[in-house]
Amino acid sequence: MRMRMLIPAASLLTLLSGAPTFAAPVVVACGPRQHTIVRESYARGERLTRVECVGPTRGYVRYARPHRSWGKSALIIGGSASTGAGVGGLVGGKKGALVGAAVGGGVASLYEGAHRR
Repeated sequence: MRMRMLIPAASLLTLLSGAPTFAAPVVVACGPRQHTIVRESYARGERLTRVECVGPTRGYVRYARPHRSWGKSALIIGGSASTGAGVGGLVGGKKGALVGAAVGGGVASLYEGAHRR
């Protein structure tokens, strides 16, 4: 019976001793105007983690934010105005539709103006 318990316990200890969860935390202090880059790779079948401090000119990539076209902005504003007109028409008839269209178009215009900045 002891042998039956010994083999699972030994295999569990073997798995836990090689687990990366018991690794000590790493603190990286970079100089002023530098930031850290963490890269993971494999060498000889083992996972390696490389940490380095880089300045603003090396390793720094800026991505341009895609801008929305005027056509798509017009579709968003028009869709919001028509939705406002539909809701206003259901609630208040013809006058409600006019008010709803104005409010929907105005709010969408404000949203698009803030989104473009």
